[in-house]
Amino acid sequence: MTEERRASPRATTKIEIVFKESGAFYKAYMLNVSRGGLFIKTDSPLALETSVLLLLKIPSETETMEIEGRVVWVNPKSRKNSFPKGMGIQFVQMKSEDEEKIKSFVEEHFKEIENYSIM
Repeated sequence: MTEERRASPRATTKIEIVFKESGAFYKAYMLNVSRGGLFIKTDSPLALETSVLLLLKIPSETETMEIEGRVVWVNPKSRKNSFPKGMGIQFVQMKSEDEEKIKSFVEEHFKEIENYSIM
């Protein structure tokens, strides 16, 4: 079994997200999220350490969150039975109320995922 290196649990999602880098906006899907970051599925992942502005709205929320992040890992190729092409984004700066909304969302949906576990 592989060792889990994440500092906090992640909730699996498929939520549309917009990110801005170098003045251009890109639309993609967020496949998972934790209190510390998220994974964006995209055919054109950015380079490591690239700063991005994330615009996202989680279900049940009406306002779009603006979060500053940076690319901390990249999966440039999607392989069979492997993680999809994309990039891991670490949250760098956000409003404290947005941090709380993400924390609550992850806790709620992580419990749902755990309930479906066979272990």
